[in-house]
Amino acid sequence: MSLDNKSFQSLKKLLTVCLKQNIPFASYRLPLVTEIISLVQHHSFPEKLDSIDNIDQKTGFVVAPFDETNGHSTYFLKPDCVFFSNDIDDVYINKLSENNRFLSIEKLSEKDIQTTPSAEFINNVNSAKMAMADGKFHKVVLSKVKIEKLNDDFVTVDFFLKLCNEYPHAFVYFIQLPEVGCWIGATPEPFLLLEDGKVKTVSLAGTQIATGNDIDAYSWSEKEIEEQGIVTGFIESTLRSLKIDKYTMNGPVNYKAANLIHLKTSFEFNEDELQNKLGDFIKSFHPTPSVGGLPKDAALDFIQSHEKHDRSYYTGFLGPLNIENKSNLFVNLRCLQLFDKQFVLYSGAGITTSSIAENEWEETENKMQTMTNVMRIINP
Repeated sequence: MSLDNKSFQSLKKLLTVCLKQNIPFASYRLPLVTEIISLVQHHSFPEKLDSIDNIDQKTGFVVAPFDETNGHSTYFLKPDCVFFSNDIDDVYINKLSENNRFLSIEKLSEKDIQTTPSAEFINNVNSAKMAMADGKFHKVVLSKVKIEKLNDDFVTVDFFLKLCNEYPHAFVYFIQLPEVGCWIGATPEPFLLLEDGKVKTVSLAGTQIATGNDIDAYSWSEKEIEEQGIVTGFIESTLRSLKIDKYTMNGPVNYKAANLIHLKTSFEFNEDELQNKLGDFIKSFHPTPSVGGLPKDAALDFIQSHEKHDRSYYTGFLGPLNIENKSNLFVNLRCLQLFDKQFVLYSGAGITTSSIAENEWEETENKMQTMTNVMRIINP
């Protein structure tokens, strides 16, 4: 990302004012572009969506949880103003600084979030393997959380802008919504991309640390190939169930995301195949086996009964809809949730019968480095 100093300062001022006044906003940078787009809703509150059936008719930014069993809902930010990083009106920012509409909203608290002990995670992995051996499901994704303190001089906007610089291939975002809280992420996984009459989605599974080798030099274990195949097979069968038969598939190929290498298979089909049923597509796919498991219901039941933390909006999906005639929804990975004095890191790993619990713990640690490597620069 490369912004001139004036654009950089104006963007920083805009986001700082929104944070201070508690104004709902979503600021994001799409993969391999330099433009940062900021959507601000300052006249009203984001909409709680009881249904996503007509979501393709909306324009704005959607944020959906992993599931809605813990009281989390899907919210839609309908912008009163859209700012591009090279064209931000300082006069408008000054007006926002006088907007006190949202100051009375009580910000979300940390509640009882606690760092996941390694023993707890490893026990969950081994329990999952036993359940799979009994034929209850084929794959489950287990997650963990880590709590870290913020320094008093931490500047949230600087962290977001640094992420944009460090991870050009990721979808980098910064959001603040009353019922969702404040989240920042740099996710590598598209959920659904819609542009120029084409729809794209991916199967992303299998993870190893990047060591500087050529991208094609990385090899994969049986477990990682199996995991990727499970996700890819789910996408193929779901597309067929939606009567989307005319699609192309490319992969699996090695794919670098931040400090990690993944296996990726890409799918593409014409927008006409959706037949104005974007909501049905989302309901059929979310949560995918890359964040939940397969079969879906059995895996989700296992997650609910074994994970002690609340995933909240981690492994949900989010992104802009119908902005600049494009829709870009991403799975919410490589992210953190910000509070006044601390932040919560989230990460997970796909578990199959071939999993080694200690290796899966190490994978979750590696995934957290996407955030912590940059956080250490801003929050040493």
